Amino acid sequence: MNTTTTSTTGHRDVPDSIVAWDHLEDAVDHLADVVDQILASHDEQVICSLQFDEAEALAEVLDAGRHTRTAARLMHRWALTEPDWEDEQSDAIRHWLSLEAIHAPTGT
Repeated sequence: MNTTTTSTTGHRDVPDSIVAWDHLEDAVDHLADVVDQILASHDEQVICSLQFDEAEALAEVLDAGRHTRTAARLMHRWALTEPDWEDEQSDAIRHWLSLEAIHAPTGT
């Protein structure tokens, strides 16, 4: 018995879960664009306003949406703007910094 529902508005005979996933991907892509713009603007107030847990949660969403470099850059900037991280945050920050190094653009 097939219990998959389909959407008939906007997407012909496409399962609703696929339509929802497309919307989620679009939202994460837009979020990555916004974070990239903030990082490019060097607006440190936005980054400084984030607590570690908030910055890491945002980075995890970006990473899950295949925006690992943006996520790593966010955490790098957070680490630079927050001088007093806690010892338990060190491992997570090192993880994000290593991802940034892996995903850094190579020179030509």
